Amino acid sequence: MSDQPVSDRDVYLKLSAVAEELLRLAEAAESYVGNAALTSAANTLSGTARVIYEHCLGGEDGIH
Repeated sequence: MSDQPVSDRDVYLKLSAVAEELLRLAEAAESYVGNAALTSAANTLSGTARVIYEHCLGGEDGIH
């Protein structure tokens, strides 16, 4: 773990990047089950990233 604080913007960017990578993996999945699992995980992370993004835009403190 890093001793440096992680900003909300950094969290958003990392979650978005991981979600995109999961979607790329889903396209290459060998089975429907693998595809569904990766797609579901990507959608969950993408939704979480969206919440962080909205917090950054609407938060009183702005992007931390």
